[in-house]
Amino acid sequence: MTETASTDVVARFYAWCLNELGRILTPRRPSANAWGTLLRHTPEGLEVYVRSGGSGKLIGTLTPDAALDETAALKKLVAKRARSGTKRVLLRLSPSDVVERTIQIPEAASDVIGPVLHNQMERIVPWSQDDTRYGYRIVGPNAASAEQLDIRVVATTRTILDSALRRARRLGLAPFAVDFAADADGDAAVELVSLEPDPVKATARALNVILVVLLTASVAIGAFGLYLMWERQSASNDLEAKIASAKARVAEVKRLNEENSQLREQRERLVKRKMDEPAVIVLIEALSRALPDSAYLSELEINGRETRIVGKSDDPTTLITKLEDTPQFEDVHFSAATTREEGETVGTFSIISRAQGGPHLEKKP
Repeated sequence: MTETASTDVVARFYAWCLNELGRILTPRRPSANAWGTLLRHTPEGLEVYVRSGGSGKLIGTLTPDAALDETAALKKLVAKRARSGTKRVLLRLSPSDVVERTIQIPEAASDVIGPVLHNQMERIVPWSQDDTRYGYRIVGPNAASAEQLDIRVVATTRTILDSALRRARRLGLAPFAVDFAADADGDAAVELVSLEPDPVKATARALNVILVVLLTASVAIGAFGLYLMWERQSASNDLEAKIASAKARVAEVKRLNEENSQLREQRERLVKRKMDEPAVIVLIEALSRALPDSAYLSELEINGRETRIVGKSDDPTTLITKLEDTPQFEDVHFSAATTREEGETVGTFSIISRAQGGPHLEKKP
């Protein structure tokens, strides 16, 4: 309920603002006296006046019982004589068409004259309020009481008004307003009905359309801006994702390079170690040359550079000297005491030595 009331207040305030702006921006409407062609409705017929100098000149009268040819002739004459004046056609009622009254209202009610007259209209005219068309003019302060205003009220019926308008249309004329004055040159005319669209309302409607268009354009521009911002944010997110992916690939490549470097170093160490260590076939060949025919091996163990041989010989002591004289072995010594079993002529030996490696030793005898 509160939201509905608030919305209604906002709508009324918006309408009031548009109306006030329209009132400010709307050019002042020409007065009813600024006519080019005057149609005066009288009991004798519809008198047609055209502006000539500062006054009106009667050029013809459309009688109530005018024939079609008479109507056509007057219509042709009006078109010829009035010329541009047909754009400002004023319909004026005569005293026989209206009821005139002068009433008094408090001066304090001068800004609400319309509502006051609407409430008193039943006492002014003898016909129904729905059938009443009226206008008023402020005469001035009342002679007997300065606190009262004299208001001149002129009223007619919708039937009389419609009849006069039909006669005007028979001549091909469309009045912009209907007023009342005692004669064709009356300066104190009272406007009863304005047949032109209210220029203030027209301006207000135009302003409303302009504001709606501007609001729509603003919303569209804002939506487009949001779309561009979202698109740029999406592009930024994609770029950040690509950068993160590239960084991850770089880190992976770096890790692989480090692993590759470690493997290469290990390989180089192994190769160097392999190159420094003597080849087994070289050691076996050196042993076969160094050992005499009376000695033979039962075990050969090579662990890195340490070489251990176990076997039998009739003179194990001389084996130490022979192996020391071989370039492939150094630090030759018994790892255990030699033994000789009873009844055997050969002794069991166990000798440990340090093998020498490298390509320079493989070529030596």
